[in-house]
Amino acid sequence: MSNTFDVMVIGAGYIGCAIACHLSMAGLRVALLERGEIGAGASRANYGNVQVQDAELAHSLPLTLAGWARFDGLEERLGASIGFRQIGSLLLIERESQWRVMAARLPLLRAAGIEAELLPAERLPEVEPLLDPRAVLGACYHPREGQVNPFALLWAYLRRGRAAGLCVHTHTELLEVLIHGGRVCGVNTSRGRFSAGAVVLTTGAWSATLGRRLGRNWPVRHVCGQALVTETSPLRLNNHIASAAFFEDIEDAGGQAVLAISQAAHGNFLLGEAAHLTTDLGAQATPDGARAIAAVAGRFFPALRRLRALRAWAAPVAFTPDGLPCLGPVAGIAGLFVATAFKSTVIVTPLVGELMADLITRGQTEIDLTPFLPDRS
Repeated sequence: MSNTFDVMVIGAGYIGCAIACHLSMAGLRVALLERGEIGAGASRANYGNVQVQDAELAHSLPLTLAGWARFDGLEERLGASIGFRQIGSLLLIERESQWRVMAARLPLLRAAGIEAELLPAERLPEVEPLLDPRAVLGACYHPREGQVNPFALLWAYLRRGRAAGLCVHTHTELLEVLIHGGRVCGVNTSRGRFSAGAVVLTTGAWSATLGRRLGRNWPVRHVCGQALVTETSPLRLNNHIASAAFFEDIEDAGGQAVLAISQAAHGNFLLGEAAHLTTDLGAQATPDGARAIAAVAGRFFPALRRLRALRAWAAPVAFTPDGLPCLGPVAGIAGLFVATAFKSTVIVTPLVGELMADLITRGQTEIDLTPFLPDRS
């Protein structure tokens, strides 16, 4: 088999699979490389929520809105069910400072066409009967978000890409991006050398390390994020639930869990999340993290205390201090691109696949990527 391609995509999570799929459908010879199994990084530890109202508003709103629009008809375009269903979302407010933050966001959300409203605690049982309203001051409510089966989304892109000629190499670790004359000419991997005129890094928490090998200081950091999965239950959650604390200037919860709860279509509750800053790229769930998650979930949702946790997961999750993804070409290295550290990944997955394909095949995109360039100052 030839090891010569037009584009190498490194990292087979949501973003990598979508980009590789769209490039293949554009007629390019594409290889997707993954150091482990498909979705082995943060993509395997995901609720599948298509989140709208938590968008970063200064620069990322166009990405969020265009990404949300792409879910209309996505199953037909991929030729596969991804388990899409509409749910609402609640951002729970526990302190007056959080109420002020949510109130300030409200007019900007509404101006963008996002149907958000602030609900006082006494109204919350109308939209989420399982929630104990005594635990909060209120919430920011948006009735039209969504959820997919995250693994179905991942594999739908992979199958569609393979049908268009995509080559997939798992258990193949990137060792070096090869550059000649200021231009990418391929990659060196644990399974040999691949030649290509373009390389896309969709490498999540590993991106900073790969960037340093190239003499770059990309603003990518990561936390070890941990969550729990419960047994199935006849109890039903109407919304994805998260805490407004996520919008405060807190990077490390110091071992304390911050509420993030959703429910899979088949009835399991997904409870999170405990996170701590780390330089370790491993993923180890801890008893302390599990206890913290269970305690915070039970405080807001007393009925869940009766459920058994089936398993815990942990994964290194990339983020940037400014809340913006790294998305676009790398300055000074022709043919090298980065797409990583998205605040909410699932909602932009269909869009980023299209954007990167347009950037590589046509040299332009429908959305200005300047705020997201990996080498931004």
